[in-house]
Order: sequence, then C-alpha cells, then structure tokens
Amino acid sequence: MSLPGDGLIPEPDEVQTMAVTISAPPDEVWPWLVQMGVDRAGLYSYTWVENGLLHLGVTNADRINPGWQDLKVGDVIAFTPEGYPGGRAGPRVVELESGRHLVLDSSPGAPPGTVTGTWQLVLHSSGARGTRLLLRTRSGPGRPPALRVMDFLLRPGYLVMDRAMLLGIKKRAEGNAHIRGRPGVSS
Repeated sequence: MSLPGDGLIPEPDEVQTMAVTISAPPDEVWPWLVQMGVDRAGLYSYTWVENGLLHLGVTNADRINPGWQDLKVGDVIAFTPEGYPGGRAGPRVVELESGRHLVLDSSPGAPPGTVTGTWQLVLHSSGARGTRLLLRTRSGPGRPPALRVMDFLLRPGYLVMDRAMLLGIKKRAEGNAHIRGRPGVSS
C-alpha cells in the first residue's frame, strides 16, 4: 500500500516494510515517536548494541517527556551524539502529522534537495483501542556508492534493530496505556 513519504523516492531501488500491532490508540503511541533520538528518549532498541558496540551513550526513556514533544519539520532525530566520530548525525524530519505519520530523510552525502533514503513511521488505527505501527525504509537512485555498500553489509543488523525499536515502542505505549487504565491514576 502507498504510505506518506513514498513520493519522496518515486522509483526506489529497495523498500522494506515492518509493522507491529499495539494495544493503545495512535494518540498514545505518537508521543513515543516524536521524542526519539540518542540525546532524547533513545531509540527503544537494544542498548547493549547501541552502547556496548557503538558507544552511543543511549538511555531509553520509559515515560513521555513533555519537553521532547515539540518535533517539527527540519529537526534532526540524532542517531549519534555530540562528539561522536563523524559528528552528531541522523535523519531529518521532512513531514509529520500528529498521531498519523512521521517521515524522515536519511540521505547523508546526497546533494541538497535530493532524497536517497527515507524512514516512514505510520500509525493506523486498529480497532477500538489499537494501532498498527508501520516502519517503511526506502532507498533510491543517487545514493552514494559507499553508503549503498554500507547499507548492504549492515542490512541484517538494521532489520534486527528496527524490529527491536518497534517492539520497544509497543512495550512502552502498552505499558503507558495499562497505567492510565488504573482507577485514580493519570499521566
């Protein structure tokens, strides 16, 4: 199916879509997405990889931080921290609609205005209190050769980390919904 952000790379060389069903409505999943980043709520994945192997210094948040809810077009979701070899880097927000989708441009080394890779996080309502969270990654023409090689070599790792991220978001959103469901408890 067509998803928001697909038009940024109309003829992709590669497309991968993963999804998870979350027992919480989209408006309770959304805050977890917009606070992502190594210098914010983390990436909700395997910290033993992020910190042990990659030395990113990630701490994955287990609650919504109101100070991290102001994500807007043009912001970067950092995948590496300040002072990291190669500097602070990550995809740039190119489109977002609260509670619906977050589209990121992951085109390092591409000429300005050229999108060669995307991350598309899309929320679909699933039943009375459920959400289907989709993650689509696309890469296309113009991606620098060195990055294509790196993408190819690291693809299995990307898939494992992406799956862990989706499950980490699911765990947090469902846990938050469970807490909200208790009498006398508010968030």
